[in-house]
Amino acid sequence: MARLSVAFAFVSAGAWVAGATAVGGGAHAATAGTAAAAEGREASTTPSLSTFASVLADDLDVVLFPATRRPPPRPLVTVATRVRAEPAAVGAVLLDPARYRAALPSLVRAEVVAVRPALGRAANDGYGPERLLAWELEIPLFNLKGRAWLSRQGDAVELTLVDGAFAPGHVSFRLAPLPGGQATVLASEVQVDAQSANWIIRRIARHDPWAETAMTAAAAWVLTRAVAVEAQTSGRSAPSRPSSPIVVPAVTALDGAALASDAFAPLRRAGVVAAVRRTPTGRLNWVSAAAMISAPPPVVAAELATPETWTAFPGWKSVKRLPAEQAEGLRIEVQDNVAFVDLDGVWRVTYGGAARASAIAGATRGAVFAWQTYPAPGGALAVLSMHPRLDASGYVARKMIAVEPLLEHGLALGLTYAAAAALADRLTDIRQ
Repeated sequence: MARLSVAFAFVSAGAWVAGATAVGGGAHAATAGTAAAAEGREASTTPSLSTFASVLADDLDVVLFPATRRPPPRPLVTVATRVRAEPAAVGAVLLDPARYRAALPSLVRAEVVAVRPALGRAANDGYGPERLLAWELEIPLFNLKGRAWLSRQGDAVELTLVDGAFAPGHVSFRLAPLPGGQATVLASEVQVDAQSANWIIRRIARHDPWAETAMTAAAAWVLTRAVAVEAQTSGRSAPSRPSSPIVVPAVTALDGAALASDAFAPLRRAGVVAAVRRTPTGRLNWVSAAAMISAPPPVVAAELATPETWTAFPGWKSVKRLPAEQAEGLRIEVQDNVAFVDLDGVWRVTYGGAARASAIAGATRGAVFAWQTYPAPGGALAVLSMHPRLDASGYVARKMIAVEPLLEHGLALGLTYAAAAALADRLTDIRQ
């Protein structure tokens, strides 16, 4: 899944940055829903921008996944982030093709090859013509390309992928000012078809029921933050990408309690929710993902604390308990079963309000995760928080993150979601 998420994140991000257009804030569900029906795609039921804005912070982004236990093909994923810039500055990035390369350096082509009037629109109503973009993205392993129409749908911009990689698909963006006028909430909705890409991506997309959703999320987060970073740093001396060393937080610092709070309740009702936390330097702090399980919280907590249950994690083939050593606590040995990454290793497990694990040997030594359980209507909310050190998991992930540092967060997001969803799926039928 790691390699797929990498390639997918680059391609989807490049496709969007190749031709986005700025919009203002406000509701767009009716217009977007009509467009979706016409195209045969899923209509948006995304919560309002104000709902996202109420839980966003300068160092915290929110991601909304489908509510279904096993999402169908072409899942819809929404990412919301807070941009430390006025809406006009964000819009300037989206409107200026000359800045697309700055937002996504791996984009090697983004050309307008055709123009048509916006259907049903007057020439002077501010919507402008629709543009057909030919795009190509350079990836160390291969290049991917396609074409997409840019159009205005109400107060949203739609990029409709019509042929090539990940078509049919669409990306929709909304933005609105936050109180004070010096910051903006930017939200993206992404829905694409992984099966139309090359054979490598098609093969890995079938790895598990959550792989396609995980890669969509990785791509959506990367492209959304790429726009945000460009808007925040343009014309300043600050670097456009995180450049400091990757530092993993202490396992005791991991905390996903916010996802169980009342503030997140509207988002939990809309789907599976995740939060991406960033450090002051822009590096990944950790990702948390919350999944509902229809069982009493004590039962769920006990299952989540059992290492053998963690074989539900993507790539974890087996878990073996090792002999106890003085002051070492419980140790487990993990063997992986996924190509392109090395997840073999030894983990130390501790308890005390949450089940926490730290990788003490193996390629991803230093990786950490924690499970927390909270009462919820109809069962329990299981929250997984993780920093998986995918940058150390093998050549492919390391190379990709070096080229695009935002993939540190995007890949961790995809993996954390897939792990939480897979374990929740396994525990669906447990009872007291």
